Amino acid sequence: MKKFLAFVAVIIIIYSVYIDINFGTIPAVSQVTVKSEKNVTIEKPAPYVNKKVIPGDTVLSIVEKINKSPLSIPIKQVIIDFKKFNHNITPEEIQIGQVYKFPIYK
Repeated sequence: MKKFLAFVAVIIIIYSVYIDINFGTIPAVSQVTVKSEKNVTIEKPAPYVNKKVIPGDTVLSIVEKINKSPLSIPIKQVIIDFKKFNHNITPEEIQIGQVYKFPIYK
């Protein structure tokens, strides 16, 4: 009986590996076509200021200092704008002593 259960377990494992290799466990992303509309509004990117990073600074702390108030926009938007201004550098990649462009919000 033990040998039979071991045999069934091995078959299940082999089948699982086969399915994982051939089809994957992550569903495939389908391609979506987007129709263009005539009345499309394009947002201007926010203005920015160049600022040198000092020890203890984070992107959010610098943006709050520049704007002299807590942020009224989502943090995701700050990260997106920071990456646009700095050639896709993420907030985690900033280095002390380097100058980066930080968005200004009104």
